[in-house]
Amino acid sequence: MQNQTKAIFASLQDEFQTANADQGLGSLGEWPAQGEHNCYVLDVTMTSDAKFKEAQAGGGQEHPAVSVQFRYQLMEDPDRTEALTFKGAPITIPQDLSAIQQEGSKTRARIELQRLKGHLKTLLGSEPADMTSAMEQVDSLLNGETSVAAVVRCVYTTRGTRTYRSEYIQSLLCG
Repeated sequence: MQNQTKAIFASLQDEFQTANADQGLGSLGEWPAQGEHNCYVLDVTMTSDAKFKEAQAGGGQEHPAVSVQFRYQLMEDPDRTEALTFKGAPITIPQDLSAIQQEGSKTRARIELQRLKGHLKTLLGSEPADMTSAMEQVDSLLNGETSVAAVVRCVYTTRGTRTYRSEYIQSLLCG
């Protein structure tokens, strides 16, 4: 290896140490196989500075959005010494649903909201009436002393050359 190349690598060392290894698994990282899995629901991350991008047919406009993402760990993982931990698919919901123009993008926003409501309903054990209150309850539940275990269904959908992943919290095992 040339000295100049070595010097470049040395100058990148700090960034290299903090970089996440990417093995082509997509932004969500490694996931379990498609199907139902018993998992611990570890936490939920909520951000208010996300973007919801409309389909190109709708002009590709970006809208301010909130993003919610759950994180899980398989309860049993015989293939590893430490069970797989994985991030669920981000649930991105426009802050103003009425601003979405393209019909397909409206459908996607509705599906995202329904998936979030399904997660909340399962985790809380009843149909949530108030979104803010339900999110606060789930955040508190996942940050509490008790582990939350659930059946999580992982779904892989292929369109063309792309594979999309989403997950659904089906039922609680304990909590």
